[in-house]
Amino acid sequence: MKRIASMSKKPWAILLTLVGVAVLLIWTLYPLVWVLVSSLKPASVEFSARWFGFRPTVQNYVDVFREAEFLRALLNSVIITSLSIIVSLVLGTPTAYGLARFEYRFKDATMIFVLLARMTPPFVLAVPFFLLARLLRVSNTYIALVLMGTFLSVPFVIWMMRGFIAEIPKELEESAIVDGCSLTGAAFRIVLPLVAPGFAATAVLCALLVWNEFLFALILSGTDTRTLPVLVNSFVSERSIDWGAMSAAGMITVAPLVLFGIISQRHLVRGLTMGSIK
Repeated sequence: MKRIASMSKKPWAILLTLVGVAVLLIWTLYPLVWVLVSSLKPASVEFSARWFGFRPTVQNYVDVFREAEFLRALLNSVIITSLSIIVSLVLGTPTAYGLARFEYRFKDATMIFVLLARMTPPFVLAVPFFLLARLLRVSNTYIALVLMGTFLSVPFVIWMMRGFIAEIPKELEESAIVDGCSLTGAAFRIVLPLVAPGFAATAVLCALLVWNEFLFALILSGTDTRTLPVLVNSFVSERSIDWGAMSAAGMITVAPLVLFGIISQRHLVRGLTMGSIK
């Protein structure tokens, strides 16, 4: 009887779930759709609140791509994000492996320290980062911005990859060691290939952190190393706001991450669900 009752309630549960997902999608996608519509409006109706009734144009996108500063900012964002992800994975994965596989006295304290590094408000670190970059004479360089992206991503990499590695049975490595493989060889040949979906999921989420970073990029970059979020803000001046160009630049800023997420969607879903089903 209980099984029949639960089956009768299942359609209502599915309906409520679909309604909840639809509401969340509308809440999430509405601002993005508004920016997309604004980027397609001609200058004569850019201040209008209408979503329809005008002739769409791509002139705003053409004007943005004609700007050399925008193309340079796009290239800067790609370089800084890519290097930050690579360095973060190289530094964070061995730490995550040690935390997942070995037991030592201050392990819990280490995990708390890593978590605190990620939870520290950016405004607290803005001035020290700026002064340190000036002291080391790396302001307005890729070095400062890549270090910034690495600082933001490494704690996240450690926490994510630790969970993925912990799901891999230790017996696989022990069997490889018995067969003559070293500990390092077992980690590279057994563990790392199995957590490849975890790498994809972590890389996508780290890309979101670094690509969208505004505060640190604003204080550490200059005219030569300016990133897209900083450049989009430059369309707002004391006298006017170029809504069309700013909306077009915003959509172009979002597009690479959306494309990256679609390409790695299969690995992203698999990585985020590792260990959820036993």
